[in-house]
Amino acid sequence: MWTEPSGSRIAELAGDIRDLNHVLTHTQVSTERATLLRVYAQLAAFMAFDLAESSSARACWRSWRAARLAADASGDRELSVWVRAGEASQSFYLRRLGPAAETLVEEAVHLADGRPCLGLAEALKTRGRILATHGRVDLAREALDGFRDVYERLPASVTNDHISVWGMPLEGVQYAEAFVLTMMGDGGAAAPMLEHALASCPQEKAGGRANIGLLQAWGLVQGREVSEGLGHALDITASLPVTAARRKIVREIVTALPEKARTLPAARELHALTAGDRPT
Repeated sequence: MWTEPSGSRIAELAGDIRDLNHVLTHTQVSTERATLLRVYAQLAAFMAFDLAESSSARACWRSWRAARLAADASGDRELSVWVRAGEASQSFYLRRLGPAAETLVEEAVHLADGRPCLGLAEALKTRGRILATHGRVDLAREALDGFRDVYERLPASVTNDHISVWGMPLEGVQYAEAFVLTMMGDGGAAAPMLEHALASCPQEKAGGRANIGLLQAWGLVQGREVSEGLGHALDITASLPVTAARRKIVREIVTALPEKARTLPAARELHALTAGDRPT
C-alpha cells in the first residue's frame, strides 16, 4: 500500500467495500462473518487513509469509525488496536488533537494490554508526537522508550517487512524517533537517525523517503542552515503530492524559520503549501 500514490485507491476500495457489504448481509455463520468483518475493517481503514488526502475530513473520520466498529465486531483485538492507532496518527497529522486523538491512543494501549503488536507500537509513536507538541518533553521521551521496547519485541515478520502497511522495519523506528526529537528541538540528535533511515528505506517507497528528507530539511532550518533546508524542502515537495504528513512537516519548517527568513521566496512558496490548512 505504501508504494502507491495517495488517493489512488478510493474508487477501487469503494467497490470492494460495497461488494463486501452485500456478502455480509447474506452471511450468518459467525466464523465467516468474523473473517469478513476483519477484511471490512482493513478496507475501511485504507479508505480513511486515502480520504484524508482527497476528500473532506468528515468523510475520513466516518470511514475510521466504520473501521473501528468492524474491527471490534470481528473480535480481532490486535486489529482493533491497529485501527485506533491509525486513526490517532491521522488525527495528529490533520491537527485533530485534544481528547479525540488522546482517547484513541489510550484505547489502543488499553486494548493491547501490554502485548507487543504493530498497533501498540504505532499508538506509542503517536503518543510521543502528541506529548512533544504540548512541550511535555520528559513524557515524550518516556513514550519513545516504550515505543522502542515494543518494537524490540515484535515478531520478525513485522520488523523485516520494509514495504507493506503491516511492517515496522528499523528505518521506520528511526524516522519515528527522529520526528519526536526534531519536534523537541533536537534536530542534531535526529540527523544520524535520518541518515540511516534514508539509506535503508526502499527506493520504491518514494513517499516514505520524501518524509525522511523533509524531516532532514526541518533539522537544517533548526540548525540555522536556512537556505539549504528550504532548498531541500522545495526539491522534495516539487516532485510529490503534499500529503497530510508532508503538510505537517512543511508547516513546522516554516514555523522554525527565523523571522527575517520568512519573507524569502522559498519560504513563501512553502507556506503556500499549507494554505487553507486548518485543524479538523
